[in-house]
Amino acid sequence: MFAVVGLGAVGSLLAYYLNSAGIRPYAVVRTRCERYLFCAEACRELDVEVVPRAPPSVKYALIAVKGPDTAKALEAAAGVPILFQNGIGGLEMARERFPNAIGAVVTYGVYREGCRAELRGVGEVALSRGAGEVAEALERGGARVRVVDDIEPLRWAKLVVNAAINPVTAILRAPNGVVAEDPWARALAERLALEAAEVAKAAGYPVDDPVGTVMAVARATARNISSMAQDLAKCRPTEVDFINGAVVKYGERLGVETPYNRAVYLIVKALEASCGF
Repeated sequence: MFAVVGLGAVGSLLAYYLNSAGIRPYAVVRTRCERYLFCAEACRELDVEVVPRAPPSVKYALIAVKGPDTAKALEAAAGVPILFQNGIGGLEMARERFPNAIGAVVTYGVYREGCRAELRGVGEVALSRGAGEVAEALERGGARVRVVDDIEPLRWAKLVVNAAINPVTAILRAPNGVVAEDPWARALAERLALEAAEVAKAAGYPVDDPVGTVMAVARATARNISSMAQDLAKCRPTEVDFINGAVVKYGERLGVETPYNRAVYLIVKALEASCGF
């Protein structure tokens, strides 16, 4: 049995594909809705059993909350946690309590407003081989799934993209396309990407053509609003500690200078503080 912890953008996507595979998962949610909708080709109500915490019978807990909510999500988990999160830090936190916790990487574009989530871009779900049952269920439901021997290179590659796009769009309050279209935003994003890639390389996970990858993602998702930009616009805590903060932290540990990532990290934290938290 599966439980989805967090029915935000990614959690709604996972529940949608599980439903499409004929599976009714448990759902641990922070905000209850009368109906949870997911809109792809058409809008469909998600069929989930809302519970305060995952029952002991759950084999896999699909953790789909943002980084700052990881600790609380793990308290509600059971079985093997699989973390579908941005950045670096959540999986490491989970493994302190659940040594068998598994990482996953999602590149689908999903926008959530209230109790309604909307598919904005088709990507893939990458999972480690230890999550084969989950991969099979999602694939049966229609998701594009890739099973890999080692999820770490994909986690670091996505970190590089997030570290370049998310803070720039959040600070400028603009869609992802600004990173490819505005020369000043592009220049900043390039420096963020190159720094993050140097840290990833020092950690043992080199990223090919980080700037080219970032610009390709920015162009492909030009109309999308990054999660960090959405969070700041709504005065919610962002994942900057797990993205640019992680680049800075690992840079210090590995001897890599990260002045641009440190600067945008401080700016985003100051913007968070202006919201009163």
